[in-house]
Amino acid sequence: MDNVTELKSIGDLQGKNVVLLFGKTRAGKSTFINDAYMKKVVKSTKRLTPDTDQISYVNEPIRVDGQDVFLVDTIGLGGSEDEHDRLSFTWKWLNIFHPGNDRKTALEPTVKGVLYFIDITDKAIGEDNIRNLEIFKALVGEEVLESVAFVTTKWITKAEPIERKRQENTFVGWAEKIRRDFPRVSILRLDDTTGRLEDEDLNELSSAECTKTEREYHDNAMRVLQQLLRKPATQPILLQDEMKNGPFLPKALITTTLGRKALLHLIEDLERAARANSKTRGIRNIFAKLRKWVGL
Repeated sequence: MDNVTELKSIGDLQGKNVVLLFGKTRAGKSTFINDAYMKKVVKSTKRLTPDTDQISYVNEPIRVDGQDVFLVDTIGLGGSEDEHDRLSFTWKWLNIFHPGNDRKTALEPTVKGVLYFIDITDKAIGEDNIRNLEIFKALVGEEVLESVAFVTTKWITKAEPIERKRQENTFVGWAEKIRRDFPRVSILRLDDTTGRLEDEDLNELSSAECTKTEREYHDNAMRVLQQLLRKPATQPILLQDEMKNGPFLPKALITTTLGRKALLHLIEDLERAARANSKTRGIRNIFAKLRKWVGL
């Protein structure tokens, strides 16, 4: 879309206020951007396959408490297409934060805040979500956690008490996991008081009701951004800091925390496949050597 540009290097946004959006496929990242701008800026549908196929930023900055902020929409973690596997996700970010010929790029704390979106309709955290959180933590690190917010999405109204109670129980589980693994972050509820209508239900409203609802969604999104940027990051995220000396990109897979975590996940998947085959003892030995080689 003409509204966005692929982010090929963090240097493209040098000196800007940048907010990164992460989360599982269909967690609401693109919808959040559209709500904030009150118009369709990025693709957002209800398909099971991901809508966002590249890491890109909105060309027009959004105004948050008197400052221009650039929102970066990322490919969804745990998606169903090949380019959305965690190793490919990692490779994209290694390229983005590689300083290239400009070593100053990595020293600039361009990223002021990070949002991680959670679909509250997920019935359980599960291994897939846990792995996504591990990748996320390996990317942002510990130093900027006060500038990180986890945003729960797709809340229904309290007029549906049974389903709402289930969502509240899910929220408790997520909150416990997040507070244990990510101390000092904020945990926010998007559209908690208003609920979230499906697009087809929104289209059935009168013009005045539709405008009012879209305004509420916009206000909800802006409150999230305002709260996030009350404590903007003053240090680079972990990956940006680890890439500041510009390691040779393939080598960065074993010299960065993110690269090693993505490789560990890959090795675990291959080991799991090998265990299903009783004739793969030799392959398992190779995996053991690979673990030792990359320091896992």
